[in-house]
Amino acid sequence: MSLDNLSRRASNRPAVRERRLERIMARNQFWMTERIRVRFTEVDRQSIVQNGAYFTYFSVALNEYFRALPFDRDGENPGAGFHVVSAEIQYRAPLRFDELFDIGARISRVGRSSFTMAYEIFRADGEDAIITGSQVWVNTDQTTRKATPLPDSFRDRVAAAEKQNVEFA
Repeated sequence: MSLDNLSRRASNRPAVRERRLERIMARNQFWMTERIRVRFTEVDRQSIVQNGAYFTYFSVALNEYFRALPFDRDGENPGAGFHVVSAEIQYRAPLRFDELFDIGARISRVGRSSFTMAYEIFRADGEDAIITGSQVWVNTDQTTRKATPLPDSFRDRVAAAEKQNVEFA
């Protein structure tokens, strides 16, 4: 493949990712949201949230999602664990120190051994998503480090919680 073709392919990739993350849901379409306040340790000198802190917010939302589902990752998935293999984020507007915001989390896709979490961040007093993101998690056997099927109990609870908003592969 020529250098021109490689360069053209590389320049097209962000556009594909951007379209995938453009699937913004209305705030009321998330059955699980969590309210968080921006802490001092998460901001830069201009009092704007540092880019990497959003992944911490995603982690908080993931934990709350499982708590609300409910799904006990250790008790109901013995010998296996979820590992993130892909993470994407799109910044639309910044959050600032001490600002309250809500993060919506949902599972948008469930495969045989993986699932995709979709996240959107809204200002506490706003309806428009200012941050969108996604993560792909793989259920992994902790001994062999190979993908293993998701438990049926997990699939059933996601289907009940997400209703028509989830794709099963």
